[in-house]
Formats: sequence, C-alpha cells, structure tokens
Amino acid sequence: MRHRERLLDKLAAQRRPAAAALAVIFVLTAVLLVLDATLPFPSPFERMLYDPGGWTLLMRRAFSAAPAEPARAGASAAPTGGYAYSPPLIQIMLYRAKQGDTISGIAQRLGLDPDTISSLNRVEGRGVHNITVGEDINIPNQDGIFLVVKGNLDALCEKSKVSAEEVLVANGLTRAALAPNTRLFFPGVQHTGYEYSLSTGVAVLNPLRMGWQSSSFGYRDDPFSGERRKHRGVDIAANAGAPVKSASDGVVRVAGWDEVLGNYVEVRSRMGYSYIYGHMARLFVSPGSVVAQGQTLGTVGSTGRATGPHLHFEVRKNGVPQNPRLFISGLR
Repeated sequence: MRHRERLLDKLAAQRRPAAAALAVIFVLTAVLLVLDATLPFPSPFERMLYDPGGWTLLMRRAFSAAPAEPARAGASAAPTGGYAYSPPLIQIMLYRAKQGDTISGIAQRLGLDPDTISSLNRVEGRGVHNITVGEDINIPNQDGIFLVVKGNLDALCEKSKVSAEEVLVANGLTRAALAPNTRLFFPGVQHTGYEYSLSTGVAVLNPLRMGWQSSSFGYRDDPFSGERRKHRGVDIAANAGAPVKSASDGVVRVAGWDEVLGNYVEVRSRMGYSYIYGHMARLFVSPGSVVAQGQTLGTVGSTGRATGPHLHFEVRKNGVPQNPRLFISGLR
C-alpha cells in the first residue's frame, strides 16, 4: 500500500512542471491575443512590404505634402463600404537591381502591376527586357502611372476613370497649386491597349524564331563601300527560306522592292510605330493587308544589298529609327 502511495506521489510530482508550463503558455497566448486586437495593423513586429535588404534610399517628391481642396459637389471620390477612399501620398523608393532581376519579376514580388514599374523606368517600354546589375529602379508605394496634365485635369481624370480629388491627394497638391503641364501620379491607373503592351514588353516580338544578330543598330562600316554609316536597324542572320513573322499587329503600308532592302515590307501599327522587314526572298502580304502579331509576312532571303541570307529589321517611331533591341527580347 505504501509503495503504491509513493508511486502516485512520484507521478504527481512529475506532472507539476508540465502543468505549470501549460499554464504559462495559456497566459502568454491570452496576452498576445489581447495585444493583437489592440495594436494597429500591420503589427509593428511584421515586416513591411518596402523593407527588403535591397532598398537603398527613400525619396519623397520635391514638393511638400499639402491637403487637397475639399471635394466639389458631385465630384467626390467613390465611397467604399461607407467611407470615402483616399489614396496615400505617392512615395518613390529606389531598388538596386541584382543578377537575375527583371521588371516583371520585381513587380510580381512586390504585388504591383508590371506597367507601374515599367512606366517609371522605361519610356514606352524601351528597354523593359533589359536591366543592368546595380541599376537603381524606381518603385512607387502603390499602383499607378505618371501622366502630364496638359489641359483640363478633370477631363484627363474622367478619361482615366479616377477622380481629380484622388489624384490631388496622392500628389499632395491643391487645385490652386496645379501648374500647366504638371506631371502627376494617377493612383490605380494603368495604360491600356497598345500602350500597355509596349510598357510590359509584349507589343513587339522577335520576327525570327531562329536566328542571331549579325549586325547591330548604330554606326558601322558599310559592308560594300567601307564608309562609316548609320545602320537603322539590326540584321538577323538565319537560314534562307525561314519564315519571317510580323513583330506586331498593324496594316501593311508597303510590300515591294527597294534597291537596298530588296523585297521588303513595312507594317504600320499604333502610336506612330512602324516595322520594316528587308532582304526577303518571298512576300506573302500586299499593301493594305491587316496583319496580326506572329503572322508570316515572307521568307528570309538575300535580295537587295545583302552579303548573305538575313533579315534587316527596323523599328521606327514617327519615322525615326529606334534600336530594336530595346523592344524585343531573346535576340542573340
């Protein structure tokens, strides 16, 4: 009997520390739940979105924040859940690019639209596929784009489907302080259509699936005369007869012969962009044809002034040649 009592006392003594530990855990849990209910959101213990080790500098806009004018009757921001939405003041931070970074990848990690980051760092998407290690990338604290207010703010806001009051609040401005041709941040607004495609790098595709760059954009020694001349496009070497695809949607303006370009096609797209394909062996389209991105225009050849089978490809903006490598990716 005494042996049994001693055994029970021993078991009870062993259970006391465990029971005490459970009691402590219970009390701590209750305290944390109370704190979580009373602390602001997000919790000070949580890591903020813009607090990775790669951030190097927080830059505020040059002008000081000022409350926007009270909303005029009938022009207030749309209420949400019984409260009027007021966007935060725009702030721009710098992210120093690392090996393997891309515009779309950075946007995805931060939960932003690629158009937002591209529009702050690449004009009309030029170079959106290319990031240099060590480059400082502008990152806003919210989705949106910068637009120049050339005329009436309310008209531009109506077109962009955002209230003028939201724009003024986001920029820390009043109507009285708004100067002509001011560049303002439009919160929550993104480009649409061809502008969005350019900004995100999908408006212009490589016209050859297989090929490599044999001559770059810019000044070079002319292969026939030896003179230093500007090359208005890129030459992409490929096998003769390889299909040449339309890099973008558009309408065929020219499908014919040129002494230099040989058999060539010019496709006009939107926003003043046009695309030229030269030295082709055969043409499969005619002037006035509407072509879709990826549609076959002809085949690779060496017509005109060419030293071998290749495609001469140009990108023009309002007739001015642009570097095609700023628009297409995967060009070797």
